[in-house]
Amino acid sequence: MSDDRIRLRRMALQDAPMVSALSGELGYPTDTARMIARLAAILEREDHAAFVATRGDVIVGWGHAFVCQFVESDAFVEVGGLVVSETARGQGVGSKLIEAIVGWARAQGVAEVRVRSNIKRDDAHAFYRGRGFADTKTQRVFARAVRRSDEGKSDGIA
Repeated sequence: MSDDRIRLRRMALQDAPMVSALSGELGYPTDTARMIARLAAILEREDHAAFVATRGDVIVGWGHAFVCQFVESDAFVEVGGLVVSETARGQGVGSKLIEAIVGWARAQGVAEVRVRSNIKRDDAHAFYRGRGFADTKTQRVFARAVRRSDEGKSDGIA
């Protein structure tokens, strides 16, 4: 008889291949070597937490969160990513991962968990609303590449 129960545990470096594959399902493909480098940086930090949901030996979902501290607001935890395999959606995996993140946030002493979701992901929006999250604002994200050719240029700060 197989064990179909979903179990949660902290993410580990050896999870990189399956975490990478699940990231690809969400539209963020990456190779295992690059994922190992990312996880090595994240997993050693106390202000980050990453969990995997497993069914047997297979990772069917993962969640990552981190503490944010800004000048203008109290600290909060932000969900950096949450992915559930297409084959495991609708089975409570995402809810368990969110509850693990909320529990970790509580242990960090913060009063709020936030999550950003692409405006196109209607299913994700419904999922988060169903777990007590409320829409608070819509915004644009701007990015600027930092090129090596920028090295050595003064930022004007003494």
